[in-house]
Amino acid sequence: MRRLLLLVLMTLFCMADSQTVDFEQKTYPDSPVVFVAEATRSVAPGVPKRQFITIKSESKKAISAVILQQTVSNGSKVEIIAIERVSQVMLGGEKKRVSIAVADMLAKLQSAASSERPVLTIVAVEFVDGTLWDAPTVGQAILPAAAFPAAIRG
Repeated sequence: MRRLLLLVLMTLFCMADSQTVDFEQKTYPDSPVVFVAEATRSVAPGVPKRQFITIKSESKKAISAVILQQTVSNGSKVEIIAIERVSQVMLGGEKKRVSIAVADMLAKLQSAASSERPVLTIVAVEFVDGTLWDAPTVGQAILPAAAFPAAIRG
């Protein structure tokens, strides 16, 4: 009986610690890196408050890092919750599964009554040759990941 209780408690503890965030993944049309649409979200094993996402290089140049921004809207205001640099060398056309920290976003979602989905956006890409792609600051729409053709996402 004690073992069963211990097993149930451990399962509940692990489930509570492995929450994921249902991000709306948005990409700028000229971004050299795009999100790969995934049917499921997963948590990085053994690492609390990190979540896997899959990205794909659309550039002919080798990439050394991607900078991701997590935001949440509250009415007309958009609040930046986290900006994270993910170091990952990628060649053109290559897909990589990377993990991002979601602890701050989970805390924000639990404390706020926002009805809108949090947004994950690629805001900069660093290339191996030292050059940088930055997201436009104004005037260019951000496209949801689903807007890209399946050939690009898959």
